[in-house]
Amino acid sequence: MDARIRRLEVNLVTVGTGVAIFGLWTLIRYALTLFIFDDDIVGYVPPDLKTVIYTFLGVLIGIACLFQVYIGLSARGEGKGKRKSVVYLVFAGIGLAMDIIFSATEAYALFFQGTEGLISGLASLTVEITSIVCTMIMMTSSIRLRRFRKSMQTETEGGAV
Repeated sequence: MDARIRRLEVNLVTVGTGVAIFGLWTLIRYALTLFIFDDDIVGYVPPDLKTVIYTFLGVLIGIACLFQVYIGLSARGEGKGKRKSVVYLVFAGIGLAMDIIFSATEAYALFFQGTEGLISGLASLTVEITSIVCTMIMMTSSIRLRRFRKSMQTETEGGAV
C-alpha cells in the first residue's frame, strides 16, 4: 500500500506541474491570438472600445490562467503532503467541464464548419485534449490518494486498539 501511495503522490506532483504549465500556456496562446488576429477578433471598432474589449479579455484570460495555476500548485502540494483542501478538486471539476465543452465546440467548428487553419486547429485541439487528460489523471490520483490514506489511517487506528 505504501508503494501505491508514493506512486500517487509522485503522480500528483508531476501532473500538477503539467496543469500549472498548461495554465501558463493558455495565457501565452490567447495573448498571441489577440495580437496576431487583432482585426478578426475586435473588427473595426473605435479605439476606445477596442481598449475596453482588450482589457476585459485580458482580465478574463488572466483569471483563467490563475485558476489553472492554482489547481496545479494545489495538486503538487497535496502530492507533497502539504495540502489537504478539497476546493481545488471542485475548481478542477468545473474547469474540466468547461474544457470539455470548449474542446467539443472547437472540434465541431474545425471538422464541420470549414477547414481554414486545419493544421493549427488540430494542434490546438490536441493540446486541449492533453490538458483534459492531465486534469482527469490529477483528479483520479487525488481521490485515490485520499482513499488510500484514509484506509491506512483506519487500519492503523483499528490495529492500535
